[in-house]
Amino acid sequence: MIPSKFMDAADEELLKLAPINEEAYSELISRYLPYVKRMAAIYQNSPADRDDLVSEGILGLMAAVRSYLPDGGASFATYAMVCANRRILSALKIQRKIVGNEDYSQNSEPDGGASPEKIVLDRVYIGEIFKEVESSFSELEKDVLNLYLLGEPYGEIARRLGVDRKAVDNALSRVRRKLRRKFR
Repeated sequence: MIPSKFMDAADEELLKLAPINEEAYSELISRYLPYVKRMAAIYQNSPADRDDLVSEGILGLMAAVRSYLPDGGASFATYAMVCANRRILSALKIQRKIVGNEDYSQNSEPDGGASPEKIVLDRVYIGEIFKEVESSFSELEKDVLNLYLLGEPYGEIARRLGVDRKAVDNALSRVRRKLRRKFR
């Protein structure tokens, strides 16, 4: 695989290009993917599946790209990691409610640094996610996912799209199922 032409670009440049250039968007997401994987590794002793936590972290990164404001007082790197971590912690909180009130260990050592080969493979993986979204998601699923990544609550998504909350929940369930099926 040929390295991305945006590999040496600054985050600020990629953030400007991301809405109109899939390769810039992919580069920005893949740049922070190793950090998300390390975050998920910290919680690997939880009942939540590590792949699910990584998926939640990726959704947090995607939301960060869409909602970052440069004049907000934090660098994109800081903002992206906060968004990804919050998504992971939210998934764990939901899992905790389902499983019961268990204590989750945060003492696991995260994975080591990423090799160049791993970085390239991560970029390919991110590109496949975007292709999957474009090719197999319905318009409703895309719209719901976009609003969800922007942090909108189910009720607001339902109101904006003119559907009920259950339709929003069902669309997000289909999105997760399709991504899991494709990337397991």
